[in-house]
This record gives sequence, C-alpha cells and structure tokens, in this order.
Amino acid sequence: MMTLKDVKDWMKENVKADVWKIGTYDNSKDKTICVRNLSSNRNKLAIGGLSNTGTAVKGISIVIHWNKNPDETERMAQSIYELFYGQKPVIGDYQVIKCDMRNDEPVSVGTDDKGIYEYVIETWITYQREKED
Repeated sequence: MMTLKDVKDWMKENVKADVWKIGTYDNSKDKTICVRNLSSNRNKLAIGGLSNTGTAVKGISIVIHWNKNPDETERMAQSIYELFYGQKPVIGDYQVIKCDMRNDEPVSVGTDDKGIYEYVIETWITYQREKED
C-alpha cells in the first residue's frame, strides 16, 4: 500500500524544499512541505473481493509553508500542483492511474502568525495495488 513517505520521497525528487515532513510540521521553519493523510471513502472492492480489486486510493493533503513572499509561495504551490494534475507517475513503485484533485488550483490558507504564506493541495491518488517491477 502506498504511504505518505512514498509520496514525500517521490516529491523530493521533483521539488526543492528546506524541510520535508509527513503528518505534521514545525511552522518555525520556512520552505517546509508537509504531506498528510486526507480522509477518504473512495476505495471500492470489486465483485469477488480484494483479490479481484486492482486499484486502491490514497488521499493526501500537501501543506506548502513557504516564505513571506506571496508570489514565490504561490508559484511553488502551483509547481507542486502540476506534479499531480493530469499526471500518472510511479510513486513508491506503484503506478498511478489518476490524481483526482479536490480543487482547480492550490488553495491559499493565508499566513501564519509570523507572516509566512501557506497553501494546501488535496488529491486522491488512484493507483494499481500491485507494485511495478
């Protein structure tokens, strides 16, 4: 099964950030990206049960806690969004079938108490349950 670490490690190959976290993050560090679970009820069992079910779904929420420059932060969020939107990468040895984005673009959640801009990207990743060779 695909994990948050799988997603984080794949993103690290494509995005330069100072700090990478899964689950939770320390907002005292600029240029931080955190990958968290997104609750979901999208997995469906095929008729015949799990052995006949070829796909699974991993819901993820990505927090981009960047810097005090709103344009730089938005551009970073857009570049991360583009890694998923319409793409079918291999993440953690699992072939992605589709990324179902929750929103049409990264969502600004404003600034933290230190004026650091933040964005959130949410997607459900449908992937093949069998790992790629």
